[in-house]
Amino acid sequence: MSEITQRKLTPDLARGFMLLFIALAHANQFIFSTERGITLSDQLTVFFRQVFIDGRAFPLFAILFGYGLHQVFKGQERKGVSWKKTKGIFKRRGAWMLVIGFFHATLFFADIIGVYGFIALLFASIFLRLSNRNIIAMTLVFLVLVGVFAPFMPRGFDALNMEVTTSATIANPIEASITRMFDWMFYTPVLSYQVIPGVLIGILVARFQVIDNPKSHKKALMMVAIMGLLLSTAGGIPMALMSSLFWTSYNNVLEETAKSLHTVTGYAGGVGWTALVGLLVIKLEGKSVSFIKAIAALGQRSLSFYLFQSILFVFILAPYAGGLGGQINQLWSDLIAVFVWGLSVIMAHYMHQKSIKGPFETLLRKKSAV
Repeated sequence: MSEITQRKLTPDLARGFMLLFIALAHANQFIFSTERGITLSDQLTVFFRQVFIDGRAFPLFAILFGYGLHQVFKGQERKGVSWKKTKGIFKRRGAWMLVIGFFHATLFFADIIGVYGFIALLFASIFLRLSNRNIIAMTLVFLVLVGVFAPFMPRGFDALNMEVTTSATIANPIEASITRMFDWMFYTPVLSYQVIPGVLIGILVARFQVIDNPKSHKKALMMVAIMGLLLSTAGGIPMALMSSLFWTSYNNVLEETAKSLHTVTGYAGGVGWTALVGLLVIKLEGKSVSFIKAIAALGQRSLSFYLFQSILFVFILAPYAGGLGGQINQLWSDLIAVFVWGLSVIMAHYMHQKSIKGPFETLLRKKSAV
């Protein structure tokens, strides 16, 4: 029996597609074209990215992380492993994710691995023992906090500017790495409050086995996919119009409201995308589609290829490497993102055929084992 058929297809497929969203959200952070004017192509690209990708990719990532925590918990429970030892697994896994995230930040500031490591280290053992009611209550509390603080801690809300001023565009690689490492140490714990709602939702999704057995929840998945994506799209439009410069005559209150709306409805988008993948799996049941299997293989190795994407983006786009970020527009950054994701799919499919596991997934399993 193949590795994919031994595992549930929906979460692996969702992780594989998720890496496309992550690539689209990250590649444009390396643009530093100082001599290019803003075109209609740039505006349209940013608008659609803000509506469908930015602030919608990381909630999907968080949901799948929460789902994975619960699966590890139940797996240890079935083996008869004590709760004390299970807590040790989460703490060791969280600590190693922090280490990986720290070194990843030397390449790219917007690391998310460290945030998940921080949550696994400090909160996983608490969240996994909460009742469903308490998880729902805590999720709502954190969503309120996200709505309140989002205007002061925006993610990807800068107005369209061809000269991005992030550390990804610092010309000196040593200076860039040191800047990002110090920023990362502040960014990682502070950003965790924005990720926790998705992690809690993921635990609930795992408990109710919604994506483990999508056929049994087809009506619910259909409703969640439609409502989640509609709400996410509607909530993303105001900020997308501002960021893409289609709407420029707004005041501070409107801007702050749009930022909060964009961030909070992003979780609806994450849930909606997850449900949509579940519906796709129902359609594919019993069929052998090589491309889908390749994406699922990518999902099984999502951590390794998340890091691989950053390495490629640096190699192609960074000013101290390929330097292409100084010559492209927003549309081309998205095309490069799609290329990098496509290459990742091909490589993951090859690794699956040769029974090669993701190196960082293997590292985490070994380092966090009982």
